[in-house]
Amino acid sequence: MEKLENKELCQKCGGYCCKKSGCDYFTTDFTSLKSDYLEEVLKSGRVSIVSIIKFTNDHGKMTLRPFLYLRARNVGRGAIDLLSYKKTCASLEDDGCYFDFEHRPSGGKHLVPSSLGKDYCHSNVDLLKEVLKWRSYQNVLRGLVEKFTGMDVFSKLKEDTENLFYDYLADNNKDVAIEEKNDILGMLPLLKEVYPESYENALERYNQKKEQEDLKSKEQIERILSRMPSNR
Repeated sequence: MEKLENKELCQKCGGYCCKKSGCDYFTTDFTSLKSDYLEEVLKSGRVSIVSIIKFTNDHGKMTLRPFLYLRARNVGRGAIDLLSYKKTCASLEDDGCYFDFEHRPSGGKHLVPSSLGKDYCHSNVDLLKEVLKWRSYQNVLRGLVEKFTGMDVFSKLKEDTENLFYDYLADNNKDVAIEEKNDILGMLPLLKEVYPESYENALERYNQKKEQEDLKSKEQIERILSRMPSNR
C-alpha cells in the first residue's frame, strides 16, 4: 500500500493520534488467527484484546454486548483490556512509532496526517468495517480472555467496569485525551445501570482511599504542630 507516513507533520503535534490510543489491528495483519499464534502475539507485550461495547435496552433492562478485537497496547494496560480509559500507545517512542511502517498495525498505516492540524487527521478506510471483520474470531478471542485472566468475558468486563468507575472517581485520567474522557463520560450512566454493584464497589474503594489520605494528612499536621515551639 501507499506509504502515508509523514513524520514531520506528526512531530508538530507530538503524535497526538498515538497519544490518544494505540491503533487497531486488522485481521490481515497476522499470518495466522489461530489461538496459539495470537497467544504469542499477546505475550509480546505490544498487543491487547479490547472491545467495542454495544448497549441494548431489553424490555426496560439495560444490557451490554462486547465485540472483541485486537489493538496496539496502551501504556499501563495488559494483554486483556476490555474496558478502560484509552491512553498513549505503549509503542510510541521519542522518535515515533516502535514499528516500521511495514510492520505497523493497519489502523496506523491507513492514518492520513494533515497539514491543517490534528483535528483533520483521518483514516482513508472505514475502520469500523475493518474491525468488524474480527466477527468470525470471537470464540478464539473469548478463549484467550479466559486463558489470560481465568475469567469469562462478562466477568472480566464487570471487573474492568469497577476499575473504570474508580479511575473516574479518583480522577485518574489526567493523561487521557479529551475526546476519550467525553466518550467514557457518556458511557458511565449506562454501565452503572448494567453493573450497579461495580459502581458501589468503586465508590467504597474511593471513599476508603479518601479516609486514609485524610487520616495521613491529619497525622502529618499533628506531627508538625508537635515540633513547633510553644509561646507560653
